[in-house]
Amino acid sequence: MKNIKDEWVQIALDLTSGLSNKDRFERLLSTIRKALQCDASALLLFKNQYFSPLATNGLDSDVIGRRFSVSQHPRLEAIARAGDIVRFPSDSDLPDPYDGLIANTKSELHVHSCIGLPLLVNERLIGAVTIDAFDPLQFDKFTNKELRIISALAATSLHTALLMERLENQSGESSNNSSFENSQSNTIDMIGESTAMQELQTNINAVANTELSVLITGETGVGKELVASALHERSSRKKQNLVYLNCAALPESVAESELFGHVKGAFTGAISNRKGKFESADNGTLFLDEIGELSLALQAKLLRVLQYGDIQRIGDDNHIKVNTRIIAATNKTLSEEVKNGHFRADLYHRLSVFPIFVPPLRDRGSDITLLTGYFAEKSRIKLGGSSIRITPEAIALLNAYSWPGNIRELEHVISRAAVLSRAQSNDSDLILTPVHFSIKKDTNTENKLIEQKDSISLEKTTDLRSATDEFQATLIKKTYLEQQQNWAATARVLQLDTGNLHRLAKRLNLKG
Repeated sequence: MKNIKDEWVQIALDLTSGLSNKDRFERLLSTIRKALQCDASALLLFKNQYFSPLATNGLDSDVIGRRFSVSQHPRLEAIARAGDIVRFPSDSDLPDPYDGLIANTKSELHVHSCIGLPLLVNERLIGAVTIDAFDPLQFDKFTNKELRIISALAATSLHTALLMERLENQSGESSNNSSFENSQSNTIDMIGESTAMQELQTNINAVANTELSVLITGETGVGKELVASALHERSSRKKQNLVYLNCAALPESVAESELFGHVKGAFTGAISNRKGKFESADNGTLFLDEIGELSLALQAKLLRVLQYGDIQRIGDDNHIKVNTRIIAATNKTLSEEVKNGHFRADLYHRLSVFPIFVPPLRDRGSDITLLTGYFAEKSRIKLGGSSIRITPEAIALLNAYSWPGNIRELEHVISRAAVLSRAQSNDSDLILTPVHFSIKKDTNTENKLIEQKDSISLEKTTDLRSATDEFQATLIKKTYLEQQQNWAATARVLQLDTGNLHRLAKRLNLKG
């Protein structure tokens, strides 16, 4: 330990530096690995009886996406309850949450050294550091006093990050690396570290604690309901009801009653007074999913509620005042629906005061790997497996697929693969390989990129400006079509200001 005293000093200095949380955590684990010569380590956040990895070193890439329930993992439960350093015997029969998950190894961790460092602030557990090695004697030469130094530095590092995030949220600011605590709120879990997800988190934090209506857009299966839940949980209304209504599943005959309620005798079958969703969400939030499916007649009545803040139950002449925040969602392009006469322009403008676009899974890069780990752990629990591992080949296959069904499709694919793995091996240690996935590598994107490259070949262009213009035009057209011909969404994907994109598109003769 003495040989790397300077590195511990640097870790302490990192606490007050301008490093991002991710960089700070990774440097901490890198120093731990160098100091203890371990094979793997992880920094975990503790919340709501779950340990969630914030950084790992030496573990498979999908581990970051996993959420470890204390009740499902005896070693983590022991760490959570200990209050001090936990050294597990090398012959302990308690299953390790990382069995089979140490990167670049195919062996399982049945005999190894394992240490758990609970991270405490004012005697409150906020996280843990886990340290593993294949050598059963690896950590014998380190004293508990030395390990407590590591624990204290890690606890301070994590506590500092949590405090900074709370301050940023209170001041209305949001950094790209401040989403890890919010994503753990209650039952909401929005997994992702991609630029697209960082932008989404920033938008959620910006509007959550306001009274503005929000319109959530995105393809089917991207997780719009999770965004609605996050908006509610991060608002001042979080202690009140979040009421959900799927407009697409509403028969026209009962839709008005569902929204506004009715009184006894208002129609055949109305045997008693009944509250509608607006009353149930009074002082809370009403989430109208698939808002684009509402009839024009109901749209007019919904607009009135947004304008005047009162409702009328069917069959009642009295007006009831409600204080309900509206969050709506759709997979349609409502601006086009307005042009086609299928959606009221005045309601559209009322709902889209603050639009939030949820990116498709194919635009989220390495988030696919994190989500794979998350759903794998959920599948392990459902199937009662002792461990679950996804091979690198399977991870590569999943990352090469375009996911037209987005996150929902990924969850179903992982669940099915886990069931197949258990059935084929009849073993509680589940290993998911490419044969368990009924998907194929998507070559469409690769072909498009090849076509793009061909379109700006030096044989067809005479100067750099022409080549640049042609490349920009091709990329903009491709992205515009992928975003359902939505210019605002195209600007977000290309990371351009919307006004600048419109001007560039006009210059390139892409629009009038």
